[in-house]
Amino acid sequence: VISYYLLFVVVSGAIVATVISRALIFANVSDEFHWAIVVGFGVPIAAALVVGFRAGSNGTRGLDLQRITLSKAPGLMNITEGLCLTMGIDMPRVLELREPQLNVAAFSVGNTRTVLVVTSGALEEFSRLEFEAMIARELARARSGQIFFEARIRAFQKLVSPLSAFIVPKRQGSSLTRRLKAGDLGGVYYTRYPLAMISALEKMGNDSNARVSNSSLRRRVLAPYWAHPELDDADVSARIKVLNSY
Repeated sequence: VISYYLLFVVVSGAIVATVISRALIFANVSDEFHWAIVVGFGVPIAAALVVGFRAGSNGTRGLDLQRITLSKAPGLMNITEGLCLTMGIDMPRVLELREPQLNVAAFSVGNTRTVLVVTSGALEEFSRLEFEAMIARELARARSGQIFFEARIRAFQKLVSPLSAFIVPKRQGSSLTRRLKAGDLGGVYYTRYPLAMISALEKMGNDSNARVSNSSLRRRVLAPYWAHPELDDADVSARIKVLNSY
C-alpha cells in the first residue's frame, strides 16, 4: 500500500512541478521555482492523505443492496451472530446483493465497521455448512483488519483510475491469490471443517452466473473484496489444494 502511494506522489508530483515551473518561466518569475516544488509535491501528498484517511468509506455505495432480516434468512443470521460471538467482534449489517452469481464479501464502512454482503444466488444455493464456512472466512478477514487493508488499496486505485485504468487489475495475480488463500485458512480456523469451504468454492468455481468484471472499472476495483473475485483468471483450484492439505 505504501509503495502504491509513494509511486503516486513521486510521479504526479514531478508532473505538477514541471507544469508549474514552465508556467513560472512563461510568466518571467523564474526566481519563484521553489513554489513549483512545494505545490507540485504538496498537492499529491495532500490527495494521498485524504484518500488514505477516507479509504474506509462505504465500498458498497451504488450496489443494488437490500437489508437481510432474521425473518428472511434466520439460518444465515444465526450463523453470523454465533461466529461473531466466537470471534469477539460486533455483529455486522448483513445485506443481499440482488444478483444471481454465488458470492460473499465483507466491506468496510468507516474505519472500524463492517458490512457483510451475500448475493441472491448464494442465499438460494449454499447449504448451512457452506454458509458457515464463507461467513467465517469474511468475518475473520474483518477481525484481522484485512478488509481495511484492501480498502486502502482500492481507494488508491479509484484515485488514479480516471488517468490510468491499467493500475486496476484485470487478472487475479499472485499477491491477491495469497490473500485469498490466507482468508480461506482464516475461516477454516474457526469452523474446523475445510470440506464445507471446499464445497462452497467448488460451487462458485462452477457457477454459470459468475461475472467477469473486465468491462466495468468499478467492478474490477471491488473484485478483490469478494470470496470469488470477478477477474479474468479467477481460479479456485489452488485454494482448494491448500484446504485439502489442512
